[in-house]
Amino acid sequence: MPLADVAWVLEQSHRSCDDRGLGFGAYPMHELAAHPQVAELLGLFADHVGTAEFEPLSTTGVPLAVRQDWQDVLAAAASLGTTTVWVAFHGLGSSTTARSTGPAPTPKPAWPSSGCTRQDCGPAAMCSLPRPTPARPSGCWGALGRLQVDQMAWEPATYYPMPRGRRNERLRPRPSELLPLADRIRQLSPFHRDAWANLEAHTEAAWVARALAGDWPPQLAEAGPANGDQGLPLVCRPSLELHTGVTGRYRERHGNLRADGAQAVLSRALEQGGRSVDAVWFRPDPLPSFGELAARHGDRTGQGVHFTETSVRYLWLDRAQRRAAAVVNSRPRHE
Repeated sequence: MPLADVAWVLEQSHRSCDDRGLGFGAYPMHELAAHPQVAELLGLFADHVGTAEFEPLSTTGVPLAVRQDWQDVLAAAASLGTTTVWVAFHGLGSSTTARSTGPAPTPKPAWPSSGCTRQDCGPAAMCSLPRPTPARPSGCWGALGRLQVDQMAWEPATYYPMPRGRRNERLRPRPSELLPLADRIRQLSPFHRDAWANLEAHTEAAWVARALAGDWPPQLAEAGPANGDQGLPLVCRPSLELHTGVTGRYRERHGNLRADGAQAVLSRALEQGGRSVDAVWFRPDPLPSFGELAARHGDRTGQGVHFTETSVRYLWLDRAQRRAAAVVNSRPRHE
């Protein structure tokens, strides 16, 4: 999206929320580092959402690695308050994950010596684990050490109801495959230590048992579908079409901000009231309870490891939605 269009959309959306006494937040979707004017784009969003804890620069690393001005991008992010750049490692060499996501350039081994120091904007890595072999993690550890990465987070990828997520679910590691790595990862990273210490408690089967027993984390229950009126996620496409939605999932179209009038389109969108992000990913709303999902769509013998409640719940919701669609499609059509 051209920078001028981004600025205009932010101004119109912020104004619409202010006129109604609503809070406003904004976030650039997809790979921000791939935008040709990323430094200016960062500044635009900071102007509208504030610079406190401004952390928009999550990236696979590939768009940043192939830019000639990558140092300037990091310097701009640091000047706005970004303290961490999370880079996703999808595997090294011919690993299973590298094949499933496609080849990627090697990240730059040097860290900028001016403009953005490692104290201002430090590197971090998010390492997603397919079914591993001992050689793969050890190769990653060596590469991350050479890159002087400050922090690492090792975990099985969170499940999202997208084609890649469904395709890669068959690669989800099991406790027996992760156990040889657990002690070393707990030494390397402060993240998910409880999960690495008790992998059996994070299999799908274990999550099913917890949900059926009503032992679901209270913070997730409190943020569930019943409280879906706390906000409304909207997406503006590059064409300036406005949808209820999130990245990769675009629901109701409310109109074109330019052609149909920005304030009129935003008013139509806001008239529908609040909706949880989960209800955007999945229909219907309200969504089934956690216990119902586990009973009907959880695998009570499943050994795939999910570190978060969100990951396994999205897996169940996706199964429910796809099974419902399959039933509808199998019904005979009547003239």
